[in-house]
Amino acid sequence: MPRHRSPGETRSNGTHIARPNPATTNGDTMKRLLLTAAAAIATGALALPGTAAAATPAAATPTCEFTRAVCLWDAAGNRFNVSALNPAVGTCVDLAWHGWGNGRATSGANTGTRTAVLYSNTDCSGGSYQLVPQGQYPSISFPSNSIYVY
Repeated sequence: MPRHRSPGETRSNGTHIARPNPATTNGDTMKRLLLTAAAAIATGALALPGTAAAATPAAATPTCEFTRAVCLWDAAGNRFNVSALNPAVGTCVDLAWHGWGNGRATSGANTGTRTAVLYSNTDCSGGSYQLVPQGQYPSISFPSNSIYVY
């Protein structure tokens, strides 16, 4: 399985795209910071001046309006969404590296056509929790640190 540790890209519709060949090895710190900031803005983790970040309670799974993506929410209603750049192959995303490790995801949705899998380790190994296609998960108590998405 390919491993992913870079912030990736964010599509114009706000979906995070994981890249299997991370740019982190070329020392391009500014690029990584900009991509991380773009991902934070897209997922609502960063509020800009004059904007209000609306939190959705985790009691009910919010709607994931993205196609072919996995949306994860934390207890405060913050969202992280991700899909693979190449859906035929998929990719492993290190959730801990993105600040979503240690079971931060408490609810989720998979709008894809293939099963996504949460893993207990950062390299898509260890214990797992499956998110079936078109599935809604109002309560996730699995201590995830990575996810394999398509």
